[in-house]
This record gives sequence, C-alpha cells and structure tokens, in this order.
Amino acid sequence: MVASNNLDSIDIEEVLKFVEEQVLQHTGTRLSGAEKLIIKGSWGGKDYTDIARESEYNTYYLQQKVGPRLWLMLSEALGGVKVKKTHFKEILLKQIKKHYVQLEASKLNSDSLVGKTKFYGKLPKLTSFWGREEDLNCLKKQIRLFNQRCITLIGVGGIGKTYFAAKLVEEIVFENPSLYDYVVWKEIESCSSIDQLVNELIEAFNIQKGTENSLDYKISLISKHLSLYRCLLVIDSFEKLASSETLKKRIGYEKFFIELAKEQKYSCTIVTSQIPLKEFTHVTTNLPFLYWKLEGLDSSAAMQMLYEKGLSGDECKKLIEIYRGNPSELEAVAEKIHRFFGGNIESFFEYRTTVISSRFQAMLHKQFEPNGFLNNLQKTILIYLAKELEENSTPIPFTKLIDELKEQLGLQLSIFEIMADIDILEQRSLVERNNDPDKKETRYTLQPVIKKYILIDPLGLIDEKPNKPKKSTQTANIL
Repeated sequence: MVASNNLDSIDIEEVLKFVEEQVLQHTGTRLSGAEKLIIKGSWGGKDYTDIARESEYNTYYLQQKVGPRLWLMLSEALGGVKVKKTHFKEILLKQIKKHYVQLEASKLNSDSLVGKTKFYGKLPKLTSFWGREEDLNCLKKQIRLFNQRCITLIGVGGIGKTYFAAKLVEEIVFENPSLYDYVVWKEIESCSSIDQLVNELIEAFNIQKGTENSLDYKISLISKHLSLYRCLLVIDSFEKLASSETLKKRIGYEKFFIELAKEQKYSCTIVTSQIPLKEFTHVTTNLPFLYWKLEGLDSSAAMQMLYEKGLSGDECKKLIEIYRGNPSELEAVAEKIHRFFGGNIESFFEYRTTVISSRFQAMLHKQFEPNGFLNNLQKTILIYLAKELEENSTPIPFTKLIDELKEQLGLQLSIFEIMADIDILEQRSLVERNNDPDKKETRYTLQPVIKKYILIDPLGLIDEKPNKPKKSTQTANIL
C-alpha cells in the first residue's frame, strides 16, 4: 500500500488498480485493453500518436472512439470531477490521495498515532462523503495559513456537521502530520454540563489540577495547555449543553469560549452546533470565533449520493430541491422510495407526501418541546408560516407577516422583537428568506419538511392543550 504522503512515486500498476476499482464499483465492468493503454500513456505524458505507435491500435481509434468515452466514464466514477487527458495525472493523484486518507482514517481509534499526532476520542467512521470541497478547502486555509484559532460549524440537524468536522480533521492531519501534537474529539452527551465537559477535557489532556476545583480555575488549566501544546480540539453537538439558559450557565459558556481563544498561537478549536454560540452567551459578547454555516449538498454531490443509493434521473433534482440537499433527509427518502415504491421516484411523487427522518424529527422535537430552544414568539412565527403555506406555497411578505402577528393574533409586540426572532430562526435554518427585487420586498417561507412537521404535530408539542393525549413517540421517518 502506498502511504498517503508519498504518492508522487506511485507505481502505474497501483494507479491502474485504483482506477479499475472505481470504474468497477461505478459501472460493474472492468477497463478494456485500449482504455488501460490510454491511462498508462497519459500518466507518462504521452500523446495519442505515441500511445498508438507502441500498441496494436491506430491513433484515430484511440483518440476519437476510446478516449472521449473513457474520460467521461472516469469523470462519473470519480465523483463528478471533470477528467481530461491534459490534466489526468494531477486529478488522479488528488483522488488517490483522498482514497488513502479515507483508508488510513478508517483505522483511527483513541490513542492512535498519525506521524507524531496522538488521537483521543472516537472520530466518526466516514464510509461515504459527498462534495463540500469548497468548504473544506476554505477552512483548511483558514487554519493553516491564517492561523484561525476557533471555528464554529453551525447548521440544521442532519446537514452533516459531525461528518464534515471529521473529514476536515482527517484531511488536516494526514496532509500535515506534524501540525499538531494532539487531536481530541469530544462528543457532548445529552444532559451534560459545562463543568462536566471541562472535567472530561482535563482528563483527556491528562492535566494535573491539584486541589482547586472551581470552574474558572479548571478552564484556565485547559487554556494554558492549549497555549503550551499544538492541539486540535473538536467539541461536537454543543447544543446539547443548552437545555437550561440560566444566567450562571451563560456566564460559564462565555468564560469557556473566551479562554479557548485566548493566546492560542498553535492550537485550534472546532465546535459543531445546531444553535449559534452567541445564543448561549451574553448578547454583548463578541466571541473570537469564525462562524461557518453548513448548507445542504450542492446539486452535483447530492446527485452522486442518490446515485449511490440506487436512484437516478431528472426526478432526483426535485428530491434535492424539496429536501434542500440535506444528506440525512435524502438518505431517508431514498430508503422509503426503494422500500415502498420499488425505487420509482415518479410513483413516490404521485402521492404528494414528504418524508421526515427520525434525526430531523429529533432536532425539531428539541426546538419545540417545553423549555426547548424556541421561545413563544419564535414558535408562533413558525406555526403561522406553516398554516399560511399549507394551501398556497407562495412565500409570505414580511409586511403581511408582522401585520398578521400583531393584529389577527393579537400580539402586542414591537417590530424589533419580531425581526430579532426571525433573524434567529433564519440563522438556525428554520425559516428561509427570499428577496423580490422587482417589488423590493422580503418574503419568508419554510422548507417542506419543517412545514409538514408543524402541521402533523407528531408529539403534540405544537398545539399543547390540557389533558390532550400525547401521540406515540414511534414516529421515525414519517411519510
């Protein structure tokens, strides 16, 4: 096996083996003799005439008949990367490196070593990963070139924050094995506290804390450790700490994040959260974090994902639009289409239904439950939008929204309060904003999955009434 950091000297037979594996997985067929000749020759910088001269084929056949079909097939087999003969070797080196990075990363466990970097915690195993190249490259540049010390990945549930963070860590470490002394992956458990998180980090870093036990002191120990060593710290699912919004907890969060960013010349902290961190802290605090909002997969990556799930054709584009490229939602709907409709997307659309995955439901349960992430006005805004959009999917003008909320619903609120809460809902990807340049008007809508959840109210969290029987919690993947 070739090491991921020593690919420049890779043997052509290894190249052929890798390419044939990708083609076989994608098409179910192996490379022909003529295709192998073109790959070998192109890798060595030869033109079609030179390749033909050293083979039994003529130039016309290789260049006009075999070549175009080969490059198109390779483009599809390598995940939508446009492959041409002129830059074939450069593209293939990147793909092979990515392959070996994934292979090596799949072996990572707690206490693993990559070069001199020690891993603590369990990184998610990435069996598949689609797209996100632009996001990955931008954040790698922020960390390596601009010495960004703190990054928050925010996004709606199921969008892929955890897997993206794991992919980012893999690429950073395997491309730069000497960049960090430690990589610590810490997943937040439900019902955790900031104090518990700090204690677990002290244990992971093997810090001697002495007899002093105050939260401030323990946070300062972690900060000092991050300044002395080169550490890449990932805190996954931070929103699980936000079940309570007491003043004491907010102060704890604020001190924790400020210390993480304090004087860390060589360390970096990555936090994933459904809720922006500034909602956990005092609104006056300007945390030194780079906020990176993760959106759905782009069309090409989402199409590749659906293809691997056994779906293809133009109808896939409609699925991608409805589910906003959300990987967990696309995976859930693909499973339902195969299970109930024999893989026929058109048949699925005939029944005009929307699938809600169990993961997305769990995220929305947390938003709407008593003492959840949504306040009463935010809930009211979402319920209003869902009911207005039930019959007519045309986005609602902001002016109509505030008039309806203030007059029809009898809410005595300032416009500022409504704008502030809509802004929060938009940051959490719970509402979508459309601008109409012709009418100079801002409109709001909901993605279909959120609209359906509110309208069907699976756990009775939307329309709570005294003695109203709770619905069954067995609502996974609602159709």
